Amino acid sequence: MRAKPRGFLLALALLATPASAGPAHDHDHAPGPHGGRVEDAGAWHAELVTRGDAVSVYLSDGGGKALPVEGFKAVAILKAGSKAVRIPLVPEGGRLAGRADAPLGDQPAGALRITAPDGATASARFD
Repeated sequence: MRAKPRGFLLALALLATPASAGPAHDHDHAPGPHGGRVEDAGAWHAELVTRGDAVSVYLSDGGGKALPVEGFKAVAILKAGSKAVRIPLVPEGGRLAGRADAPLGDQPAGALRITAPDGATASARFD
């Protein structure tokens, strides 16, 4: 049996953890400028937008100013039906983008793991 990568196991743990077990959100975020859900991801805010099989993540600072994504990468693990789907995301036109193997719906639950150009990482959870 093949060993699963640590990042995949972390994301599965994030998906399985009840929302009340994580740190409390100090505030709810309004929908982002692209119509997606916004969550804190370390020093950044991450806006998750899904349309069909397309996944886009827009990063911003605490003040809502868009951040350049060049050099960033991410992995989204989102629920498609009863399955968790792993989607690598790479810079594309001011966002991190990737495609799932099947449509995800407009608001799939899941987790996002972001890696900055300097190697710093952060996670966001979307319920």
